[in-house]
Amino acid sequence: MSSTSSTPTTEISERTTELQIGAAAGAPPPADRAGRLVGLDVARGIALLGMIAVHVFDDFTKRGDPTVATEVAAGRASTLFVMLAGVGLALLSGGRHPVQGRARTAVAAGLVVRALLIGAIGLLLGDLFGEATEVEVILPYYGLLFLLAIPLLGLRPRTLALLAAALVVVAPVVILWTVADVGLASLDKGGNLTFGSLFDDPGGFLAALFITGSYPVLAFLAYLCVGLALGRLDLSSGRVGAALLAGGLALAVAARVVSSVLLFQLGGMGQLLDSAGEDSVGVATNKLLWGTGPVDSWWYLAVPAPHSTTPIDLLHTLGSALAVLGAALLICRIRVAARLLRPLAAAGAMTLTLYVGHLLALATGATDNQLALYLVLVVVALAFGYLWQRHLGQGPLERLVSSTARLTRRGVAAFPSRVARRQPPPSP
Repeated sequence: MSSTSSTPTTEISERTTELQIGAAAGAPPPADRAGRLVGLDVARGIALLGMIAVHVFDDFTKRGDPTVATEVAAGRASTLFVMLAGVGLALLSGGRHPVQGRARTAVAAGLVVRALLIGAIGLLLGDLFGEATEVEVILPYYGLLFLLAIPLLGLRPRTLALLAAALVVVAPVVILWTVADVGLASLDKGGNLTFGSLFDDPGGFLAALFITGSYPVLAFLAYLCVGLALGRLDLSSGRVGAALLAGGLALAVAARVVSSVLLFQLGGMGQLLDSAGEDSVGVATNKLLWGTGPVDSWWYLAVPAPHSTTPIDLLHTLGSALAVLGAALLICRIRVAARLLRPLAAAGAMTLTLYVGHLLALATGATDNQLALYLVLVVVALAFGYLWQRHLGQGPLERLVSSTARLTRRGVAAFPSRVARRQPPPSP
């Protein structure tokens, strides 16, 4: 970076943990000097294990009941990923002291490169699995989220929190109204975004990214805003970690309580069950609480189902993500615990590589024994992450993305200086 830059942005990415699955990780920090960063990686590792579980296990049992994977990880894992992406973006752009001027322009240029690379990887995976599949790739949505985050980098935590709150209120209404307006009977999201869908139907591609896709950016941007706000705080503080844990738990529980009152005490579930079709009451109820259901009633906004993108869903999953992050930050303040969690932290430091790797493994079709497959994928992810980080540092895909983005960032930061050196001296 040029010495004329006000903030050494090239140093930031080397000294902080950069976001994963949508951002390349920086060099792994020493456990004895960056406990908060280890905690972030542990939280990312937890999110990775949750995403693997959601992809490996069925959503429902043969009886129509939600599986353990659905009850524990569905919706929560992707929320945690996106929120931590926001935290990483904040760290990448200066942490508690956001970069300004040319330095911010350089960071923005690097984020554009990251967004394009991550989005391209996601679309390639979408082409591999096909548009109609139970494995839904989140990476294309990450690419768009990174682009939308660029104008938000300079906002204060309070402003970001208010923006997130507004999105929690507005996004579900817009999504529900849009789906109802096009005449869909249920919000049955699904299908991967591919290069084919991009070129064949650009309008539908954008609609899926923002509203109708598996991870609609209009709603998921709320998670990113919260992460950006958190990244501007002192995450090394025990008080902050405790506040995240307590506040997150309170928010998650409160959201479910409100949903229960609206659905079971005030008659919302009865209104929704009227559109259940041929399903039994029990199966229809489980679909509403844990899957997709009818959206021809505004009572749908009280549903807590994962990926329903209702205010209840957004608040509950956000609260869960805050609690997991707070717990990870607090646990990693204990030196012994941080050492024991090194394999999980190492996996969390290269979630882009491991996320893509587990999807490639699933593409082989070896899913006969779901529990055995999950255990194998988890063990391989932890072992590979730990050994690779110990001997080679950054994960392979993380290195590819970060090195390309870093070159772009340095080039943009140094460009004015190079132009100035080429200018002829003023005539006397």
